[in-house]
Amino acid sequence: MIQYIFFGLLTGSILAIAASGFALIRQVEGFLNIAHGQYMLIGAIVGLSFMQLGVNVIFSGILATLIVGLIGLLLSWIVFEPLRGKGHLVQFFSSIGVAFVLYGLILATWTGNGIKVYPLNFGNNFNFGFINFTFGEIYVIGIAWSCMLFLHLFLTKTSIGLLIRAVANNSTLAKTRGVNSSFVLYIVWFLSSGLAGLSGVLVGALGSVHSELGWQYILTILAVSVMGGVGNLYGVLASGLILGLVMDLSSLFIPSKYGMVLVFSVIILILLFRPQGLFSTRLQQRES
Repeated sequence: MIQYIFFGLLTGSILAIAASGFALIRQVEGFLNIAHGQYMLIGAIVGLSFMQLGVNVIFSGILATLIVGLIGLLLSWIVFEPLRGKGHLVQFFSSIGVAFVLYGLILATWTGNGIKVYPLNFGNNFNFGFINFTFGEIYVIGIAWSCMLFLHLFLTKTSIGLLIRAVANNSTLAKTRGVNSSFVLYIVWFLSSGLAGLSGVLVGALGSVHSELGWQYILTILAVSVMGGVGNLYGVLASGLILGLVMDLSSLFIPSKYGMVLVFSVIILILLFRPQGLFSTRLQQRES
């Protein structure tokens, strides 16, 4: 049981990073960015490419994070900024189009359905009777939680974080107060895309990289966002950890291939009894 809890914490930590970037765009821009999953795939591929060139895994992850952040920033300027005044639904469908374009480019320039493995050696397994782990898995959890702490401090303790929260709460009011909303949105896109790229590197480091990785994870990220609740970044972080635990603990009772079935069954139940999400505070704020 403890071993599965550890695996659930590992999965949930990566989900929390990926979903937090997704939630940032949802909270600030107001739409669901389906291309976020493809940013994860690009991050995994870029990290793998640098490692194959002999770059250290830490620097490979940093470079992949920065490159994907810049790609997300560029696409936001080219695609989403011109559509900002045309409604969230237009942006949402445009993000689906961006996702398919990126997916097609990856299939055309990479390996199609080929599966690649990071050239990593995490060393020997450490077995303490009730739990078995490698240093690499501990590193991944440490990196994930460090990123979550950084995101919290960035949003709550820095002037840019204050501006991001102001734009997310009321962009019109923030603009009348002199906030450069375009600059703030560029920061958000870079941060969100970079988090997706980093989570892709972590997924690749623990498992493998394949062309369907982006589509595979975007459904789970959507589930995490729905469970966390609209407008609650910390709820999304908590939901990522909870769903990670649900997915891995469920393999104790049912075949692992049915893990996602259980996850979405849980999501349906949550929506039936709490449509605003487990951790959403928006309904209470409206009532008050």
